[in-house]
Amino acid sequence: MELAASCVGYCGADLKALCTEAAIRAFREKYPQVYTCDDKFLIDVESVKVEKYHFIEAMSTITPAAHRGSVVQSRPLSLVVAPCLQRHLQNVMNYISDIFPPLTVSSELTKLSMLSYGSAIPLVYRPRLLLCGGDGVGLDHLGPAVLHELEKFPVHSLGLPSLLSDPSAKTPEEAVVHIFGEARRATPSILYIPQFNLWWDTAHEQLRAVLLTLLEELPSDLPILLLGTSSISLAEFDGNPYSIFPQRSVYQVDKPSTEDRSLFFDHLIEAAMSVLLEFVTKRPKESASLPELPKVPKVASGPKVSELKAKVEAEQHALRRLRMCLRDVCNRILYDKRFSAFHYPVTDEDAPNYHSIIQNPMDIATLLQRVDSGQYLTCSSFLQDVDLVVANAKVWVCQI
Repeated sequence: MELAASCVGYCGADLKALCTEAAIRAFREKYPQVYTCDDKFLIDVESVKVEKYHFIEAMSTITPAAHRGSVVQSRPLSLVVAPCLQRHLQNVMNYISDIFPPLTVSSELTKLSMLSYGSAIPLVYRPRLLLCGGDGVGLDHLGPAVLHELEKFPVHSLGLPSLLSDPSAKTPEEAVVHIFGEARRATPSILYIPQFNLWWDTAHEQLRAVLLTLLEELPSDLPILLLGTSSISLAEFDGNPYSIFPQRSVYQVDKPSTEDRSLFFDHLIEAAMSVLLEFVTKRPKESASLPELPKVPKVASGPKVSELKAKVEAEQHALRRLRMCLRDVCNRILYDKRFSAFHYPVTDEDAPNYHSIIQNPMDIATLLQRVDSGQYLTCSSFLQDVDLVVANAKVWVCQI
């Protein structure tokens, strides 16, 4: 469950890569000898145990698909701050479940309304919630943690960075209109305004008016939750922020209690002691020399059928290229009139005593015929017959 809570934004391929990387790290830790040479070893796969820290180390090397495309606002409470904020997170989720029924759509009240009236009675009325607290109470952790608990709903950020970086809008007002349109098309959904106090102080009158108008135009029973955080109370705001967040929609986050702080330090000390214990227990193993693994005995085996087939195909391809090259050489000589005397075999009419003098006659047409029939497996055999044409010509000239 802890691993699933940390994998926000991971797609199926990311989860597969995470498990693979964790297994590889566990294997490398168990059998580091495998990576020091090219020999094959006999290993016991069942002895490789993938632990929690393997997954934690693997997560540091993987960027989830959702994080590669856009900024993700949601994240779970870290183990460090969880003792101080878990109480507030539970209270906030209980409040949201009351004002935002899509979170608990299978509630008994919803089922009863469907049985009585044929369809569920709208139980939503402008769900809004503002988390208020001073500096250092953990709003930067609590807000994203609430969104993580509501991860099955699409989240649309109305923060100033999101408005100013919207590529489809020229002005912040146009970006707000675009975000509201997306939220209405994907209900139930969430509109998130982090640091609402800074947003309200920075926004000009026109941007405030656009936000108020769009909120008023939303149907009262439309399941769109407006969630925000603020480091000051509504009474310290300039203007009239109560039109956006009524006083009843404000949750005050106080500082950690004595019990929360005690639990925080208990977890911190426990974690420090576990790290020290793990270091002490692993230290002798690291200093000891690595045991020698048994190697897989080498078995003499012939080439595979696929390797033989690939080799035959490669040789045939090479012979085809050789025939094409030699055929081109013969055709060029046949087209050259300077070598017309060597194009075809010498007949008795041309030279009556030629065959009595030349014991092994050769000509270009015979060369081409041998090339087409595949008699030349190497270039050297072809060149020997070419040299034979030259040698026969020299012998015949000397005899004349």
